[in-house]
Amino acid sequence: MELVENSPLDTGKIASLISTRDDMFLVWPIAKWPFDHRQWAEALDPGKGNVSFIIREGGKPVGHAALLNKGVPDTCMVSFLYLLPEYRSQGLGRRMVAALEDYAIHTFGAKRLRLVVRDYNSRALKCYLHCGFKETGRDGTLITMEKDLQEGIAGGQPAGAGDAL
Repeated sequence: MELVENSPLDTGKIASLISTRDDMFLVWPIAKWPFDHRQWAEALDPGKGNVSFIIREGGKPVGHAALLNKGVPDTCMVSFLYLLPEYRSQGLGRRMVAALEDYAIHTFGAKRLRLVVRDYNSRALKCYLHCGFKETGRDGTLITMEKDLQEGIAGGQPAGAGDAL
């Protein structure tokens, strides 16, 4: 598994992966359907310090993830995580999160990651809990989670850094 920076930002690559309304709803419940390239380009604007990644397995694009700059010092927001249905429940999500952690630490000097997940997305919630994220708040179906990256550093290696990419 590898993270490949989607740079320059190509929303067409993301649109080719998220092909159903149901999957779009899990990734971004307020996203317009059909896929709105302008909406995604604005949300992932690299000029604001955001980084979009295409997830590859065996050289094939199988998902998407992003690290967003929300202006909070030492913190990256993990967002828009998606894996094609046939690649779910195989540990790829945990490896993807570990790779995002590594990137955030080494590229941005991040000390924590934040994310939001909906309570009805039980597969994603289970993955994030397994990766060490802790719930920090709830608002309706929205669960806010955070992970302190300094807790996982042992000998200079972020938690999960040993996972095969």
